[in-house]
Amino acid sequence: MDYGTPAAVELRYDQSPNTVPSPLSREYGEFAPRVPFRELQAAILNLGHTIELDKHNTSSDMDCYRVSASAARIHVVAAPDPYGSGDRDPDGHQRGDVWSVDVW
Repeated sequence: MDYGTPAAVELRYDQSPNTVPSPLSREYGEFAPRVPFRELQAAILNLGHTIELDKHNTSSDMDCYRVSASAARIHVVAAPDPYGSGDRDPDGHQRGDVWSVDVW
């Protein structure tokens, strides 16, 4: 539905059961705690879209990709330890994991 205003939806993946709203879980089942970007990329490419790095929104710890013919942005973990503390990511994210998907 078009309500005349843009909407942003952001799904963040962590390993807590409360991350995904219960209506989504009931409709689509359990969500994976991690989503490798290469899997999402393959699915998008199979739909005939392209994905390119958005250099303006990429940082040292997060890559941002644009999906062709949409305003969608995919944020991907580039460095799970960007400050070099040596600590593992408490949510288990690894380099190449999808952090969030913004859809307008």
